Amino acid sequence: MNNINKNLSPWLSINKVTFKKELLSHGYLLSGENGIGKRDFANELSKSILCTESDQLFEACGKCNSCKLFAGKSSPDYHFIEEEVGSNIIKIGQLRGNKQKKDSFEGIVDKIYETPLVSSSKVFIINNAHLMNDESQNFLLKILEEPPLKTFIFLLSSSPFLLKKTLLSRLSHIHFKFPKYIELKDYYESKGFNFRESDFDLVKGLNLTKLTEKNLNEARENWAEFMNDLSELSSYKEIEKVVSKWDNELIQEKLIWLSRILINSFGSKLKIKSRSVRFKVDSFETKSLIELSEIFKTIQEILIDLNSGIKLNNKVQLKSLLMSLN
Repeated sequence: MNNINKNLSPWLSINKVTFKKELLSHGYLLSGENGIGKRDFANELSKSILCTESDQLFEACGKCNSCKLFAGKSSPDYHFIEEEVGSNIIKIGQLRGNKQKKDSFEGIVDKIYETPLVSSSKVFIINNAHLMNDESQNFLLKILEEPPLKTFIFLLSSSPFLLKKTLLSRLSHIHFKFPKYIELKDYYESKGFNFRESDFDLVKGLNLTKLTEKNLNEARENWAEFMNDLSELSSYKEIEKVVSKWDNELIQEKLIWLSRILINSFGSKLKIKSRSVRFKVDSFETKSLIELSEIFKTIQEILIDLNSGIKLNNKVQLKSLLMSLN
């Protein structure tokens, strides 16, 4: 049998004790920050549920027909759903299916009540579940009210608070804690590269389980460039240059970093110690809590627009934000 510790990082493996095969629920919510490894965990659990030779969770045999099909990403009893490319919404059609169109596809409802084809169970994973609109969430709620036997649904989300309370009430919630600095340090040193204390905040949002030394060096370089950009916001002309430099693909990362700087500044003013020594901007230290709160609110509003697919109108919001930093 394969052991989960060989396939998953330590901060994920510790959560396996939460699951007992004879006590599995029909619906789970796995929450935690982006990049922490929720999908890796769900896949390892799913593989063992579908394995026809193992009776232990997280210990798939790797040799049966089900395991081979799973490894080849062709298991008929495993179904993965997420937002479509270019969309920030999981629509009801992705769950319900749409057989009326020429290029029809099957959704959850077409598969969930069918008999498993290879395994004794079926598994459905909805990635970024918080992107389901109200219609999708209500549709899934109806399924969870009367779930089919031997069917398991896992919702993965970094923003579980966006899900309806009625839906949450039908799910067993497992929250994955972000690993501590020493855990990451030990893990990456075992992979052959050095992880500094100053890297701790830089890797939040990155794929921790697939992070390489090259990725980490790129994050360090991006951070240094980001801080240099902030130091040059002394005039409207300089702000224009920075706004032009931060194209839409980079804006979200920069705004998240700004948010962390603000949170660190809040902590500093409230005398709360923080590990984030690099996440500081001197100009923030002179601002009041009210001013910091307004800047933070503006950042969150822009992030919500970006996550909703709304493009900044000539980046006017971003210009206004950067001007408020001085």
